[in-house]
Amino acid sequence: MKTIYTLLKGIWSQKTRTALTAISTVCAAAILTCLVAFYHASTNWMAREIEQINRTTKIHLHIMPSEHDYEMMTYSDYSAYIQNQFKPYATSVIKLNFSSIQFNPRSGQSDYFEHVNTNWEFAKTFGIHIQEGRFFSRLEHPHNDFVVIGHQVAEKMRVENPNGANDHLVIGNKQYPILGVIQKQDSALFYGKDYVNNTIFTFLNHTTQPRTTIDQIVIQVNNPSDCNRVSEQLNHIMKKNLPNVKYQIDNMGEIAANLQASMSKIRLVFCILGLVSALVAGVNICNSMYAIISERTEEIGIRLAIGASPFQVKQLLTAETGTICLLSTMIGILIGELINSQLIEQLEWDYEWIPAAGLLSFLIINLISLLSCYIPLRKINRINPIAAIQGSK
Repeated sequence: MKTIYTLLKGIWSQKTRTALTAISTVCAAAILTCLVAFYHASTNWMAREIEQINRTTKIHLHIMPSEHDYEMMTYSDYSAYIQNQFKPYATSVIKLNFSSIQFNPRSGQSDYFEHVNTNWEFAKTFGIHIQEGRFFSRLEHPHNDFVVIGHQVAEKMRVENPNGANDHLVIGNKQYPILGVIQKQDSALFYGKDYVNNTIFTFLNHTTQPRTTIDQIVIQVNNPSDCNRVSEQLNHIMKKNLPNVKYQIDNMGEIAANLQASMSKIRLVFCILGLVSALVAGVNICNSMYAIISERTEEIGIRLAIGASPFQVKQLLTAETGTICLLSTMIGILIGELINSQLIEQLEWDYEWIPAAGLLSFLIINLISLLSCYIPLRKINRINPIAAIQGSK
């Protein structure tokens, strides 16, 4: 108990220095914890994105809109030049018409597109078993994806799965909740993103009419290493056969490679930021220790004069600083985790508590604290007890 009292007394005698050291350590621990945890979350997200891209790798050909027919691609152009050129990879065309539809998911009322039926009407029309209110409650999440489908799509689902709850539509590797059915569109799809009360639909309608213009072509390249070759081949076909058509090619394989490369850059940036924050804390602790030794020269001289060894005095001062840094680091880790959780929530990633982030910050900050104490504490070896007592008077 006497040792603890002496320790706390020494800490309290240097309130200003203690506060500065504590604030510096809290900030460094919070920054380091947040950086490590956020780095882990961001790299996990990027790894999942890369895996998703590689699993369903595609080449997208976007046709730029134009007022002139000769600058547009038609379905007959697609059939003649592109459709069977990339075997064994499949190709598909999409006619995109973008429509913003104001839709209140809680009331089921549409202010723009009158033929969107609610989920209950969908279930009633096609005899599909859907739990009442299921999707409307889900739509309260601000970024939930869903679809509204054409009646032929719904009928096909009912025929293929007569006894199942056909409440999801699988597109690629993702399941989309079905909000409702459009009675006056046969094979149309509405992809939706709900922003609390206003829902934005994007209308997708597949077409096979020869003179119908095409907005997008998708080539399903299952092998990511073939993406560059397919992209170059597609570019050559477009320039040779359709020179007047303005287009843009999105190479998803290249995007995945760029994401992979950016992970290394993110790692380097986060390491530098973490190192700088830890070094700033170390320098502040070192300066505080120099000041403490100068201000407590008389006390140190008295302790040395009554028989305490320089090592014992160093132990006491190190214990004082270590206690401050230990408590401050724990507070900083909690603050860092809180900041990280808020960042993850804003980005709408999955939050995951990373014990390694807190442990790594704890070890690094306390190790730097001890090393920062070592340099100024060497000054004690050169203190003359008598001179220290006399010099302070």
